[in-house]
Amino acid sequence: MGDRAWLARFETTRDAAAWAEAVRERRWPGVADVVAAYRSAAVFAARDADDLDAIEANLMAEPVPGGRSAVGRSVRVPVLYDGEDLAEVADRVGLTVEEVIRTHAGTGYTVRAIGFLPGFPYLGELPGPLSGLPRRAHPRARVPAGSVAIAGQQTGIYPGESPGGWHLIGRTPVVLADPARGYFAMGVGDRVRFEPIGPGRFEALRGLLLDDEAVGAVGT
Repeated sequence: MGDRAWLARFETTRDAAAWAEAVRERRWPGVADVVAAYRSAAVFAARDADDLDAIEANLMAEPVPGGRSAVGRSVRVPVLYDGEDLAEVADRVGLTVEEVIRTHAGTGYTVRAIGFLPGFPYLGELPGPLSGLPRRAHPRARVPAGSVAIAGQQTGIYPGESPGGWHLIGRTPVVLADPARGYFAMGVGDRVRFEPIGPGRFEALRGLLLDDEAVGAVGT
C-alpha cells in the first residue's frame, strides 16, 4: 500500500465499516480517502499531506464505535431466478433448482466489499450447500447488467454489463449503480436479502432504482 496509507484490521466487516465511517466523519486534515472491505479499512493520505505522524496518531486513537448495529442498512433485492447456469449449479451441488432458489433467497448476506465494477457488491457468506463452486473455467465475454451470480463463498450482482466468470443464477430488474449520477445502492456493511419474483414483477420494476418506493410496492 506504500508509505502514505494505513490498513486497520477488525473482527467483522461491520466493525471495519463502522470505524471507516467514524474516520470519514472526523474530516482530519491530510486524509484523502477511507475504504472499508471485508474485515479491514484502508486510510489514504492526501498527496500534499506533510504530517503523516499526526494522521497515524489520530488513527491509532480512534476506537471502534460501540453502536455497530446502526452501521449499514437492510436491503431487499428482487430477483427473477432464471439464470442460464441455474440448472447446472443445482446439478453440481446436488440440489433441485427450487432448493437452490430457496437456499439462496433464504439466507441473509453482508456486503463485504464493493469493487471489480463500480457498485458491484461482494456478498457473504453463501450457505454451505451453495458454497465452494469455483469460477467458471471459461468466463463469459458479456454478462448482462443485473445478473445475480455465485462463486466460491460469495454471491454478487453485476451492476453493469461486463465480462465475468461467476455462475449466473438470476437477474434483478432494478438499478444498483449509476456512476454518472453518483448513485450507488449498497455500501460495505449493508445487510442484503434476495426476494424471488416472477416475470410480471420483473417487467414492472425494470429500470427503477433499488431505492425507489415502487420496488417494495409492486405486487408479484
